[in-house]
Amino acid sequence: MTSRRRDALVLLGILALAAALRLPGLGLRGQWDADQGNEMLVLLHLVRDGQVPLLGPPTFAGSFHHGALYYGILAPAAFPGDADPGAVTLLIAVLGIATVGVLWALGRELGGAWAGHVTGVLAAVSPALVIGSTFIWNPNLVPLGAGLALLGAIRAWRTRRAAWWLLAALGTMIAMQVHVSGGILLPPLVIAFVADVRRDGGQGAGRPWAGIAVAACLVLAAGYLPLLAHELGTGFTDTRGLLGYIGAGAGTTQDLGARILVVTLRSIAWPFVGVITEAPMLAAAVGLGALGLGATALRLAGRDDRPGLWLLAGVFGWSLPVLAVTAPTLMTSVPGLPNDHYHTFLDPVVIALAGAGIAALSRTGIGAATRVGAATGVGAATGVGAPSLDRARPGLAVAGRVAGAAALAALVIVSVARWPAAASPDGGWPLADAAAGRVRATLQTLATGPRLQTALVSIPEFKSADAIRFPLARRGVDVWVPGTPEFGAADQLVLVCDPLFEDVVGQRCGGPAEGAWLGAEARPWRLVDRFEAGPRRVVSIYAIDEP
Repeated sequence: MTSRRRDALVLLGILALAAALRLPGLGLRGQWDADQGNEMLVLLHLVRDGQVPLLGPPTFAGSFHHGALYYGILAPAAFPGDADPGAVTLLIAVLGIATVGVLWALGRELGGAWAGHVTGVLAAVSPALVIGSTFIWNPNLVPLGAGLALLGAIRAWRTRRAAWWLLAALGTMIAMQVHVSGGILLPPLVIAFVADVRRDGGQGAGRPWAGIAVAACLVLAAGYLPLLAHELGTGFTDTRGLLGYIGAGAGTTQDLGARILVVTLRSIAWPFVGVITEAPMLAAAVGLGALGLGATALRLAGRDDRPGLWLLAGVFGWSLPVLAVTAPTLMTSVPGLPNDHYHTFLDPVVIALAGAGIAALSRTGIGAATRVGAATGVGAATGVGAPSLDRARPGLAVAGRVAGAAALAALVIVSVARWPAAASPDGGWPLADAAAGRVRATLQTLATGPRLQTALVSIPEFKSADAIRFPLARRGVDVWVPGTPEFGAADQLVLVCDPLFEDVVGQRCGGPAEGAWLGAEARPWRLVDRFEAGPRRVVSIYAIDEP
C-alpha cells in the first residue's frame, strides 16, 4: 500500500470518528435560546418572504452586526425544509466534520503525515469543536474559515504557488464574515503575504503577485457587498454603531496584563477543556501542556516546516493582546450561557501546534533538535539525520515516542472527559417547538377574530423572546413585541420567563416575576395557562379579562 493511499484511509477514519461524535442524536444535542431563534427568524423571512439579509447576527454590543455571509452559508439547508432548524443544524454538523479535515491538512503542512493524523484526531475529539457542530450559532463556523485561511497561506509558502493565497483570502473572508473577531487574522496573513512576495522580489514563474493581490482583495471585499448596500441605504448606521462602541471604551487597556493572561488561558485550553471556569485547574494544566507542545514543535522544526509554525505562533501572539483590548466579555463567564466564542478563530492554531508538537516528539525524541542540527544543519523534523541519532542515542528516540504517545493520550482523555452531554439541558429545538405548539393551541381557543392579536414578552426584558417567537412564526402565529406600534392593542399575551436571570430580575419565574411585569402594565390580564418548557423557560399565557 502506498503512503498516499494509507494517509487517505487514515483521513477517512478520522472523518468517520468526527461524524460518529457529531451526528447521532443531533436533533436533541444543540441548545436552543434567543440567538438560535433570532438567526432562524432571519432564514424564515428569507425562505417565505424573500427578504435577503444585508446584515448578519447582532454582536454582543448590539450596535453593529456580524456579516451576512453567515446566512448565505446556511440558506441551502433552510430552503428545502421551510427553515427547519434540524436541517440547518445538520449542515453545521457537516461543516464541522469538514473542519476536522481542514485541520488534518493543516497539520500535515506543518510537519508531515503523522502531524496531520495527530492534529486530525485532536480536532475530531475536541469538545469545543464537537459542541460547535451540534447547534446553530455563527461563531461555530469560525474555525472552518480560520483553518482554510491558515492552510492556504502555509501551502502557498511551501509550494511557492501564489494561487494558494486565494484560498487564504477566502478562508479569512469567511472567518471575518461569520464573526467580527475573524478580522484579527488579517494583519498577520497580510504580513506573511508580503514576506512571500519579497522572498523572490515579486518575480518568478507562475507567481503573478499583482493579479493575486487584486483577486484576494476582491474576495475579501465581496463578503462586504451586502453590508455596503445596507450602509448606503441607512446612512451607515452599522458603521456608526461600531465606531460608537469603540468610542465608548471598548479599546481600554486597563489591567491589560491580567486580561492577556485570562485570554491566553481561555484561548489555549478551550479546544480541549471547554469553558475554563468549569474546570480551572484542569484548564491551567492543559494550557501549560499545550504551550509546551507548541514550543517543542518550534524547537524541533525542520527548515521547511518552520515558517508555517512561526506563522501560527505569530497569529497566536498577535491575537492575545488584541482580544484582551477589544473583547472585554472574555473576562467573564456566565454559567448556562454560550461562552468563549471570541477566540474560536484560534482553535485551528492551538490544535495544529499541539499536533505538530506531539508529532515532533514522536518522530525525533527529546533533545533531538540540537544533536541532529549539529550533524546535518537541518532541523530534526525533516527526518534528515534521524538514523544517526537513533544509532548514537537510541534511548532519546524511544523516550520521545513515549512522550508523544503520552501527550496525545492525555489530550484525548481530557477531551473525552469534557464532551458535552448527549442531550441539551434546555431541551433544545424539539422542546421549544412543542412549547410553541401548546401556545398556539391555547391562543386559538382565545381568538376573537380571523387573526390572533398576540403580544410576546421576555422576562428579563433585555433578553429576546425569539426562542419562542421563531417556532410560533413558523406555525403561522404572528406576535407583537415591545416597541412595535401594535403592541398595546394585543388582547392575548405570552410571557416567557428565564429562571437563569431570577437574581437579576429580583423575582422568581412562575408567578412573582410575571406578576411584577403585569403590575407595571396595568391592564386586566387573566392567566389562561402556565407551564415549564425545560429548566430555562416558564411560559405564561394571558387574555384580557373583558368587563
